[in-house]
Amino acid sequence: MTLRFASPALAILLATAGLTACATGKQASIAPPAPLTPTSQFALTADSRIEPIHLRVNPTGISANQARALDQVASEAAWTANQPVDVQIITSPDPASMAAGKAISGYLMGRDVSSDTVSQYSVQSQPVEIVTVNLIRYRANVPACGQHWENLAATRKNSPFANFGCAVTANLAAQVADPRDLANPATATPGDAARKSAILDKYRKGEVTSAAKDDQSNGAIAQAIK
Repeated sequence: MTLRFASPALAILLATAGLTACATGKQASIAPPAPLTPTSQFALTADSRIEPIHLRVNPTGISANQARALDQVASEAAWTANQPVDVQIITSPDPASMAAGKAISGYLMGRDVSSDTVSQYSVQSQPVEIVTVNLIRYRANVPACGQHWENLAATRKNSPFANFGCAVTANLAAQVADPRDLANPATATPGDAARKSAILDKYRKGEVTSAAKDDQSNGAIAQAIK
């Protein structure tokens, strides 16, 4: 069967429309995916910022200037500072460079920097004579809420509004003590096996498992003035 068009112009118009439809149908969508649930419109996330310090390997050990720089790192990374920071020590695979990195790690740990905070890596591209100490800071992202508003009375579609969940996420981000917990769970510390054994022994005997009461904690209301 042969199709005949009434005019050449109509044939050209239909052919152009068909090509446009094909081209439009194959374009990839660049819009972000829709949230799975209304409560996932805003997520708690954290950003990290690296502040590097480059120290030259000295045959005699850590110099006075290097010690002052490491003291500044320790003042922020020490567990007593209670700051969400990590320390990375990057060396080359050269034995002397790795030994210098271990010396720096020991210097920091001797100034109240926890071993869980310090990590050391060997990178092939790292210069042999340089040890890089990265101070990594973490910060929770606080979303900006209320930038635009919509008609909250328009509930005919039964869909969440654009700011739904933003305030809760912003409040939680402001209260997070350690933003690193948003990415990975905190490392569990070993328990006190001796304390557990003592508690279980008292529990089996029916004894009180709490610590002994301090007599100085007893209080009484003064009766001098009635």
